[in-house]
Amino acid sequence: MGRGRVGWVVGAAIAALVGLGACGGGDGHGQQTGEGGAGGGGPGGPLSQRPSPAFALFDDTRVHDISLTMSASDWQSIIDNSQGDTWLHASVSYDGVVVDDVGVHPTGESSRFAGNVKQSFRIKFNAFDGKGKFGGYEDVNVKGEYDDDSMMRERLAMFVFGTLMPAPKLAHARVVVNGDLRGLFTLREDWDSTSIAEHFSEPVGPLYRIRPLAWTDDPYKYAGDNQMTYVPVPWERHITMAARGDEVVAPFLQALSMNPAPLDSVADVDDLLAYLAGDAICMLTDGFTGDTGVADHFQYFDPQSGKFFILPWDPDNSFASHGETPDRYLYARFSRSTLATVVRDQGDWRTRYKQKIADAMAKIPAATLQAQADAIYAQIKDAAHEDPIKAFSNDTFDWNLGYVKDFITARYAYLQTQVGN
Repeated sequence: MGRGRVGWVVGAAIAALVGLGACGGGDGHGQQTGEGGAGGGGPGGPLSQRPSPAFALFDDTRVHDISLTMSASDWQSIIDNSQGDTWLHASVSYDGVVVDDVGVHPTGESSRFAGNVKQSFRIKFNAFDGKGKFGGYEDVNVKGEYDDDSMMRERLAMFVFGTLMPAPKLAHARVVVNGDLRGLFTLREDWDSTSIAEHFSEPVGPLYRIRPLAWTDDPYKYAGDNQMTYVPVPWERHITMAARGDEVVAPFLQALSMNPAPLDSVADVDDLLAYLAGDAICMLTDGFTGDTGVADHFQYFDPQSGKFFILPWDPDNSFASHGETPDRYLYARFSRSTLATVVRDQGDWRTRYKQKIADAMAKIPAATLQAQADAIYAQIKDAAHEDPIKAFSNDTFDWNLGYVKDFITARYAYLQTQVGN
């Protein structure tokens, strides 16, 4: 079976019977432009009037069909990652609906390297002057899943987060470029003013992606009142025309530096604990409490409440994506972030965090999460099997379903020993 799958199953069964002892211890996006009207967009019509999509762009009840047409040299430059973030002209057929003159460029973090045949890319519908949004969105993030041999971890993790808190939409797509099948990709809704408006009331506030320069940096460390100390690094701005400005960051960090920190006056604690509970269930090894630093999440300042909300992003390093054992401690890597340290060490937040995990497991039982894995697998299996350029075999892809489900069983059993009944 490999990767300790047998051991997990046996360990989970023992844990269920006798219990275990507790362990010690993208791109920046500006304010959205107006869409050039619904319908229209046919030959001879205004290009700003995009056609209506056949289905919602992130409808997760289907595998979408995306076909790009662009110059061969421009597509090769995406594989080679040779033109940076320059928007390259293309036409896209999205579930059979043609949208002309869209922009395309490579995207991603560790996956963005020259020669990656499953390079992630972004399609921007209003990249060029006079071109409107499509289906209410200005862009869609198309992820290659080059190193996830289950091809579902991010979507499964976002199912957990979306059940507990605001989260972006995800779906899968079969991608063809210039008539050549490129295989199965994941469609991701970006955090921007469109997606923020789906979860928060107007006016829209400032949105930041947390991106430290080094994995040892703490982006939540207070370093004075000068907002330029924090923006654009490590607080990368993603909405440029917000109702409030970057002056909201320093007071937030200053409050976190106090002891005791007035956490509930500057952050939505229920949202924060929901994120941490989802993090614990999926066992993220990247992100807010990641192994390689505080990364892969967003912070949104809500002008209505005057508080920050943490938002999930890119949780693909989850469910033992690199063979991790399921006994990662509840407070692993908390010491790297002032914000996480407050939860661990001050007031009753530690108790509330553990209760939030227990509540989350009750809301999303292991059997429910495993059924979701089954449903995603059944939906994407055919497209995954025909993917001609994935970096693993069909047998490996099929095996990973059981691997992920076994890990869920073992992870839930471990968490139960940590939070009690």
